[in-house]
Amino acid sequence: MAGQTSRNGWRDKALVQNIWRQLVYFFEDSKTVNQRVNGAVLLLDSGIGGLTIARAIRHRLPGLKQHYIADYAAFPYGHLATDALIARVCELATRFVAVCPVDAVVIACNTASTVVLPSLRAQLSVPVVGVVPAIRPAATASRSGVIGVLATPGTVKSAHVATLIERFAGHCRVLTVGASNLAALAEQYWLEGTLHEKALALELSALRDPEWRSLDRLVLGCTHYPLLRDPIQAQLGGHVQLIDSGDAVARRLEVVLGDGSLTQGDSSAGRFHVTGALPVEAGFEAQVRAEGFGEILVNGY
Repeated sequence: MAGQTSRNGWRDKALVQNIWRQLVYFFEDSKTVNQRVNGAVLLLDSGIGGLTIARAIRHRLPGLKQHYIADYAAFPYGHLATDALIARVCELATRFVAVCPVDAVVIACNTASTVVLPSLRAQLSVPVVGVVPAIRPAATASRSGVIGVLATPGTVKSAHVATLIERFAGHCRVLTVGASNLAALAEQYWLEGTLHEKALALELSALRDPEWRSLDRLVLGCTHYPLLRDPIQAQLGGHVQLIDSGDAVARRLEVVLGDGSLTQGDSSAGRFHVTGALPVEAGFEAQVRAEGFGEILVNGY
């Protein structure tokens, strides 16, 4: 519930109040409070998984400035109760938009998108785009009629995913796999370039069960997972096609914004916000800048 102590020992209300104070400081200092920058979007995730969505958006809309909140203070979102998750994401997003108006908000997290969107849309006047697991294209493309959905435990258990399977994959056999530690493995792989192969194999073990040998499409139902595309592909084999939602989100955002000029330009001036402590890995800042962000701001507690 809202106000519940998080795994890092902070109460959600105190966290968002601190974040609010930090954001006001950052944007007042740079004289951008309440000044809209044409063609700007906010992306929000509990870590760096949403960068896979940011990449797809930058590829399709290079002229769109991107701001990003990596909410490490609450990583991973799958460990928050539903009410706490809704309250946290809504508070972060609305506070940010109040001090730095944008043209759209992208909830770049599958887990959050399954529960947060109705509440957030009711509180914002700008469009809010979420991430939908690519179940429909996977079911349509499957030749064997056997597909998998790899996501966090919370996402695979959600009514949202059940509805998508019922609507679009009723003609398929669908294996849903809730991976508890895959997002953390993806963070490590992105930050350090190292991977515990046995830990990855354990997360994917259900997909290699002989009962599912005909599986030919796998939905990567967490925005972190495309960061592990190559290692996952290597373990499952070339007969399984991996499908994520990045391009679909970018195409949807392009339609929502309706600004053809955004297909040209350079979006490298955006800001990357980190809640909690900055990851200690030496290459973190260089990695973030390589993703196209011009400034990294940390909310210290």
